[in-house]
Amino acid sequence: MEHKVRFCERLKKLMEEKNLSRRKLEEVTGLSNQVISYWLLEKRVPSLHSLDVLADYFGVTIDYLVGRQ
Repeated sequence: MEHKVRFCERLKKLMEEKNLSRRKLEEVTGLSNQVISYWLLEKRVPSLHSLDVLADYFGVTIDYLVGRQ
């Protein structure tokens, strides 16, 4: 549970820093708006592929996204 919360908090922070809505994040990453919503609501955790896409887009590590850094 702790990693899910950290991921949610980190994703929200990164989106705010880039002034991104869920829809815009979907457009720039190709990830589904619905799955992004689930992450932000802490209902699901991202796949390794999704973490890789997000890390590349935001210029951070996967460890950062999941709260290990």
